[in-house]
Amino acid sequence: MMAIMTDTTPIFIAHRGYPALYPENSLAGIDAATRAGARHVEIDIQLSNNLTPFLCHDDDLQRLTGQTHALTMLDNAEIEKLAVPYPASPQTTSSKSEPIARLSEFRQFLVTHPQVLAFIEIKAESIARFGLQTTVAAIFDEIYPVRAQCIMISFDWKALALIRTMGMAQTGWVVEQRDEASFAVATQLQPNYLFCGTRILPATIGEMWSGPWQWIIYSVNDPVKAVCYADAGFTLIETDDIGTMLGKISARP
Repeated sequence: MMAIMTDTTPIFIAHRGYPALYPENSLAGIDAATRAGARHVEIDIQLSNNLTPFLCHDDDLQRLTGQTHALTMLDNAEIEKLAVPYPASPQTTSSKSEPIARLSEFRQFLVTHPQVLAFIEIKAESIARFGLQTTVAAIFDEIYPVRAQCIMISFDWKALALIRTMGMAQTGWVVEQRDEASFAVATQLQPNYLFCGTRILPATIGEMWSGPWQWIIYSVNDPVKAVCYADAGFTLIETDDIGTMLGKISARP
């Protein structure tokens, strides 16, 4: 496999683990991503009806499991009976699946993988159902022993402001619009990272807001595009296909 050479090496973040080949947010996918060389992973958290944090992006489980359940309405035992199938690929068979993991299981993974840094997203659906304080506290209590390896992120800036008062050192805010109102929030919040979708990126990072934060862009699965973004200054990049991206991109000597 020929490598794509670049002067600026991207730093890839395994978005939801390794969803190109594994169920998203699964422990199997996260483990495969780290074995492929990832040192940064991003996961999503929803709360069960028991207020237990689970690794899941959607509250509506139709897309993931084919069943019309809302995860926030299910108790732990019901969630643990569900399975998320592998994506169709030459490397997997359609009969394989993975359970929806608890955040406590991911915490144990971090304990045994001290080189991994985790971006943990607090999802809006759980905040809407259980309230800001309850949702943030449930997640923070679970990750507290490994908080040095964790960066809490969210679209909800109030969740980040709250969790910082609890003792979370690093946060990241997901920016939906690059406008004056959002810049004012970022200035007040002072997160360590700002996340931005590629659809609203300018030509170079010099046109982004300056501040104490680093910019992370999402999601890029084309190695050529990743190199272009890195050369433009966007070196922190989320990807669904971590193995391919790491395997095809190399820095020039």
